Amino acid sequence: MCALFFLLGLLTPWWWLQDSNVRLTAREILATAFPEMNAMIMRRFSFPGDVDRARQYVLQSDGVQQTTYLAQQYCHEAIREISKLRPSPERDALIQLSEIVLTRDK
Repeated sequence: MCALFFLLGLLTPWWWLQDSNVRLTAREILATAFPEMNAMIMRRFSFPGDVDRARQYVLQSDGVQQTTYLAQQYCHEAIREISKLRPSPERDALIQLSEIVLTRDK
């Protein structure tokens, strides 16, 4: 569910995923493929069945795979930048946290 809301720009789970261009692109792709999607986004999924319909649209597209790929790219970039910091337990914790984000189930 979080991946769906992130993809639609309604939830940003991590600081490095707050790129509005990524969310806008995902919205545009989904709205082009599924014209009803834009209306659901604008009304913030307030109608009965909106969330289920949006989930089906995302599953029919390759949106989840694209979002996973983007998350991997952002995490790898974060780790690259964090690795430039002076070695410390805090730096290692940040790197470990970035790796956990990619491998967690929920």
